[in-house]
Amino acid sequence: MRMTIPRFPSARSDQFTGKQPRSNGILLRSVIGLGVLVAVGLLAPFLGFADPLAPNLSAQLSPPSFEHLLGTDSLGRDILSRSVHAITVDLSLALIGVLCGAIIGAVLGATAAFGGRSADMVLPRFAESVQAFPQVLFGMALIAIAGGGVGSLIAIIAVVNVPVYLMMVRAAALPLRTADFTEAARGAGVPRLKIVVKYVLPNAMIPVFSQFPLSCTYSIQLIAGLSFIGVGVEPPTPEWGTMIKEGASYIVNGVWWPSVVPGLMLVLTTIALSSLSSGLRRTLLKQGTLG
Repeated sequence: MRMTIPRFPSARSDQFTGKQPRSNGILLRSVIGLGVLVAVGLLAPFLGFADPLAPNLSAQLSPPSFEHLLGTDSLGRDILSRSVHAITVDLSLALIGVLCGAIIGAVLGATAAFGGRSADMVLPRFAESVQAFPQVLFGMALIAIAGGGVGSLIAIIAVVNVPVYLMMVRAAALPLRTADFTEAARGAGVPRLKIVVKYVLPNAMIPVFSQFPLSCTYSIQLIAGLSFIGVGVEPPTPEWGTMIKEGASYIVNGVWWPSVVPGLMLVLTTIALSSLSSGLRRTLLKQGTLG
């Protein structure tokens, strides 16, 4: 008779070594990195940085030095100070715009899933129509119609993110139409709106958590792109895309710091947000809460 010997976890497993899964490591590092960026941006007015708006014509395009650690721009403004103050500008615009888009998209996605055949035909087609346009061209068209400014940028970010969350929540909510708890609530006479708000949306919003930081990444890039071509954040407000545009013409003369420094800040922020999204997704997949 053949005997089967049970296999026990090896001493190298996470259970015995106490090591955190790789997904948790990525999530922790991204949270720390993003937290440091946000903290520096919020505390910038109190950390002794130079005035990001004050010009100094006697220090135009000064290279990095003890007085200006990362140099100055064409108007003598401190590059480090402007790059740090731009953190709150770019992140706040992206956060508000994506949050508005996520809320509207989630409501429309739930409506598409539970609103009947007509809603499920019209709303996805609307989402596909919006996604068919390149984001930068769509933003330029909206700014040409409504004018520039912070409000227009937030509206652009919200509109381009609505289809993402509409389709995501719809896909997560469709299987819940025939779930046991939904059928039980329907049989108990619970109104459809209450079923959607109380039972469906909390379960359908799980994939939104991992998508949200990634949407902020794309939105920051969109803000910087629109500002680079002159239709985004208006000078002299410190913003990475505007700073890159203002310093780009000096690179050929060896003056790299006015555009490279804000470019690096943009890259570091997008890496931190992308890593946060990746870490959240891996954690949710490991827990079995994300399909």
